[in-house]
Amino acid sequence: MKKQASNSSRLFFIEFLIVLFFFLIIGTVCLRVFAAAYSVTRDANALANAQSTAASIAEVLEAGENIEKYFPEAMLISESETLVSGEDDSQTAIYEITYNSEFQESDANNAFYTLNLAVTAEDHNQTAQITVVDRTGETLYELSVTYHLSLTREEALT
Repeated sequence: MKKQASNSSRLFFIEFLIVLFFFLIIGTVCLRVFAAAYSVTRDANALANAQSTAASIAEVLEAGENIEKYFPEAMLISESETLVSGEDDSQTAIYEITYNSEFQESDANNAFYTLNLAVTAEDHNQTAQITVVDRTGETLYELSVTYHLSLTREEALT
């Protein structure tokens, strides 16, 4: 009688180990799937935020508004004029806006994402190159916009 009880407890223990091993494997696979899903979601959110911010800046520029009015966190990095035969031919302004990991404005020390904006104005035609990069320097989104600013009444009369 003792032999039979010993054999059944061994079989139960082996079956328990097999079930435990099965759940460990399934748990590991599920953990990897959830980690990959989180990574994809984080990247998709960053891309959506980058696209939305770049489109907002493009709309402000196309409306002929000052960028600092709607984006006070924009830092003017440089501003230059190119002279051709003694006349002002084009002007270029470069702005930078830094964001934290939640895509909210932050200072340059805590920057996770950086939006670079280069606006080139030539007569009434303007071109804006908007680039959003992450802290590793990888480009998330690029937008190039060319638009025409209408003449003022004084310019039209001259």
